Amino acid sequence: MPPPAAPLLAGRAVGSRRRAAHGRAGGGPCRRCQQVWQVARVLGEALVKVGIPLDLPLLRAGALLHDIAKAETLKNGGNHAALGAAWLEDLGYPAVAAIIAQHVCLQRDPATLEVPGEIELVNYADKRVRHTEIVSLAERFADLRRRYGRTPEAGRRISANEKRSRILEEKIFQPLKFQPEDILAFIHGSRL
Repeated sequence: MPPPAAPLLAGRAVGSRRRAAHGRAGGGPCRRCQQVWQVARVLGEALVKVGIPLDLPLLRAGALLHDIAKAETLKNGGNHAALGAAWLEDLGYPAVAAIIAQHVCLQRDPATLEVPGEIELVNYADKRVRHTEIVSLAERFADLRRRYGRTPEAGRRISANEKRSRILEEKIFQPLKFQPEDILAFIHGSRL
């Protein structure tokens, strides 16, 4: 069952969704989700400028809500991407649910993408944030290996996801005039 709060869509917070969704007393989306949104926002705005159609309010909702079920699954077990997607689907937001469902692992091969969409941007942005710090894919996947790569199977899954993420990174940045390492400069406004 979804949390008793409504989701954030098109930039509007409804009720106490923010506190309820992240299990935090302080309010507001979790700091990590805010960082994922900053990466997704920079990329989304840049892609729109070069003519790639994206729904930026949908991108924002997906980025800020991608870990909506994380606290629940840390407490009770389960797959936070699948649970969060189910919650948003039940609340009547299938497009946001699709983003949440694939923020850990894309269902389709990024090599087959012509242009990235909201799902791919949130998936990639999630891979660029380690806790609350924006990092490279190499740094993020090194951290994932340390924390979750305890078995050979887990290590293989992480390596396969890293390979897909590197292909996705190439697809995202292909039409852009900046590189992955430039994201922080854009977020801090020194390259806008």
